Amino acid sequence: MEKILTEMLHILQKLLGHHRQLLDIVRIEREHLVQVNHLAIQTIIVRKQNEIEAIGQIETQRVKLVSDLGQLLGKSPTDLTLPKLIIEVQASNPKLAEQFRSTYNALTVLIQRITGQNRDNQKLLQRSIENIYEMKKNILGVASGNAGTYSQQGQRVTGASPRHLISREA
Repeated sequence: MEKILTEMLHILQKLLGHHRQLLDIVRIEREHLVQVNHLAIQTIIVRKQNEIEAIGQIETQRVKLVSDLGQLLGKSPTDLTLPKLIIEVQASNPKLAEQFRSTYNALTVLIQRITGQNRDNQKLLQRSIENIYEMKKNILGVASGNAGTYSQQGQRVTGASPRHLISREA
């Protein structure tokens, strides 16, 4: 059982490292979104996908270990959450339990930060799409009626008919 627990800690630490990388990636992603750097955005999306796939593979290993541990302890793998595992290990190996606890806390914080950053990135993209849509409406002359224009004398004119650019090529 000690071997499985040590391997579980090793896998959790790998997950921790990959989640740190993912947090860095989503922060860099925001910078590229703000700068509208298309090539960098494409590159960062690939990096993000690769990191998520790596996390998924490690998570598969973790689930298998939890299943093995459940068999040893005579418990269902669904009942062996990390907080419950910490309680199980606390009596026999307090040092290992503390390592599990600190890794669990760090993973929880990282996942919350990644989720928050992804939410912020999504909001930024949504606002950008809305702005592009509004610009498109302005170009096509179907902007909202309360958008005023100015005359050549600098006076605000409301309700004026929309102007279109017409190409005058000879």
